[in-house]
Amino acid sequence: MPPAPIRKPTTTIRALAGVALLVLISLFPTVKLTKPADQFVYKLTGITEIVPDNVTLYEQRFARLRPLLPRHGTVGYVTDGDPNDLAVNEKSLTVRYVLAPVLVENSPRHALVVGNIMLPTTDLAQFLREKNLALLKNLGDGVLLLQGADR
Repeated sequence: MPPAPIRKPTTTIRALAGVALLVLISLFPTVKLTKPADQFVYKLTGITEIVPDNVTLYEQRFARLRPLLPRHGTVGYVTDGDPNDLAVNEKSLTVRYVLAPVLVENSPRHALVVGNIMLPTTDLAQFLREKNLALLKNLGDGVLLLQGADR
């Protein structure tokens, strides 16, 4: 019986290099490019400004509210927008998304209620009276933390 062939070290080195390359390629999208690299990519592609999407804008808008809410549970939600308007309903769904895992219910009948004031002409005092709500904190940009009827 002939002796077993001796494995060449280059085969093992190639295999290790291939695995290392796969790991690097899989990690690349998760690594934030450095500022000079970002600028280089922007110049190369002609991008002058990155415009955030609606979800990112809502995440930024509601970021100060997040620590004031319970980690889990249900809160109410009110807005001054027309409930029959598709854009208002879309914004309501976006609020639910950005505040998850807290459940957001379109109702003022909760101990805590999230207010989303979208119209600059809204009289806040009258709005709160009509909804039977009390202002706990005005976080600016139309974002409110309210005390509901179940107080």
